[in-house]
Amino acid sequence: MAKLTALPEEAIINGFKGKVDFYLWNGIPVARKWPRSPGKRRAPAVEAQWTAWTTASRLWTLLDEETRQAYITTSHGTNLSGRDLAQKAYLSGYLKY
Repeated sequence: MAKLTALPEEAIINGFKGKVDFYLWNGIPVARKWPRSPGKRRAPAVEAQWTAWTTASRLWTLLDEETRQAYITTSHGTNLSGRDLAQKAYLSGYLKY
């Protein structure tokens, strides 16, 4: 990441599209190499966790509205959403279903 004194003009940004990513970070103009996909294959440890994440995501849709609302209310004042909180509880084993 490179700090800039100011963001360049739109034409310059468009000229580097796909190569350089210009954005504001905490109000500071910066540029970085365009993010790339790590490819199709993921590490075995990452792939091993996909099933748990899929289950955690699916369980949110199966919760009744009252329980969902409780997670949403509990998440107020945090940087998590109600869904994030429910998934974290499931994945950490805090709630044993």
